[in-house]
Amino acid sequence: MYHKLRIAFQLIVSCILLVFCIRFRAKATELPVFEDLTYNNLHDPWRQQILDSRPFTTLIVSIRAKEENLYAEDGIFTNCTLQGREAEEKIQVFIYDQDGTPLISQNAGIRLSGASSRSAARKSYRIVARKEYDKKHPLFTYDLWGGRHMLDNSQEPILKYNSFVLHSMRRAMDATGIHNSVGYALAKQAGIIDASPTTPAALYINGVYQGAYFILPSKNDAALAELYNIEELEDIETVSVFEYEKTGCQPAPEVLQAYTDFVSYIQSADLSDPSVIACVEQQLDVQQCMQYYAVNLLLGNGDWLDNNLRVWRCKDNGLPYQDGKWRFFLFDLDWIGSFPELISLNFEKATQDDSHYNILPSLLKNPDYLILFKQTIAQMEQNAFHPEMIEAVFSLEEAKMYEEAAYDFSSDAFSSYMLYSVSSSPIDQEDYLTLEDREYLIKDFKNHLLKAP
Repeated sequence: MYHKLRIAFQLIVSCILLVFCIRFRAKATELPVFEDLTYNNLHDPWRQQILDSRPFTTLIVSIRAKEENLYAEDGIFTNCTLQGREAEEKIQVFIYDQDGTPLISQNAGIRLSGASSRSAARKSYRIVARKEYDKKHPLFTYDLWGGRHMLDNSQEPILKYNSFVLHSMRRAMDATGIHNSVGYALAKQAGIIDASPTTPAALYINGVYQGAYFILPSKNDAALAELYNIEELEDIETVSVFEYEKTGCQPAPEVLQAYTDFVSYIQSADLSDPSVIACVEQQLDVQQCMQYYAVNLLLGNGDWLDNNLRVWRCKDNGLPYQDGKWRFFLFDLDWIGSFPELISLNFEKATQDDSHYNILPSLLKNPDYLILFKQTIAQMEQNAFHPEMIEAVFSLEEAKMYEEAAYDFSSDAFSSYMLYSVSSSPIDQEDYLTLEDREYLIKDFKNHLLKAP
């Protein structure tokens, strides 16, 4: 009797264990977006599916997030008015090389990047590392651009950074997908030391392909501190001059006031007076200013001068770039090489019209600054803006992006998004760009730059 009871008990236990295992396996294969809201479970459930879907020629970025935090009515992707930390949501970010080798795997935050482009149907994103998201990985530690280094005298490699940008290819602004990468590469060759490096990538969110993107370093206070080896973030002041006009808010009104006061001083002062010149050079990196204007003009930037003006300065700590002088960001090159007449129109406006806080006409009243500006342009034409270099840069950047752009053009990610704004009507089938259209646009873009000198 005892033997029979023992066998019966073993059978009951076995059945219970079998049921438990079946239920556990079923639950495990459900792969919800987050099994653990505390983000202890760092896992990319779509990794193998993505890697098996096709060959890759770029990096692969896979983002895992709660769908409702992104796409709900008040989600950060649908409510473009959200700003600052309110506009940031927790994610897990995984970056692989083209063979699937993990490069980055950690908890982070995501928010929209850009100003008016935040309303674009295909958006750009900033990915942010924070200790509160991942105690083990409070920063990113893999160099996605292959050799960034600090711009002070140390020239130390940048091995840790706070954030990076996933910059989208948007049909109405940059259907070629290489405007930014070509622009920054030519700017670097022309002598703009902080011109952003660009790395192409395929972006997936919760396993769904989002399109061809470029990974760029951020242009914020933390990124400036990393790039210029500035120890205290509080020492840095930055302002996007036209932020209010584009977004309805101005996060740095005091800094804006300080900069506009400086602009007013330059525009009203006598630039032939040595004391005025000394005061200007105490507050402005004149050489960097001339480079900034020259490279935007030679690139034929169609979204600049009365837009995309961002300046910064660091407290005078007696160190390189930490001298209290205003400097300019080079950013947002989606609309360079826009149309043939733009270069001459930009030159005329930049050198003669002092509206929109334009300080170049006032500076050029000084004969020495006029000579410096001409020399800067001539040097840039010699170093970068000549046919051989332009052809070489286009060839290199197109080789890096072509396969991913081609896949994007044939994907649902390309055909389903609207022309520019989320309020636009969907475009018709005959309006969709083809790869042949893209090839034409690239040739047109290149021809505009070839004509710039």
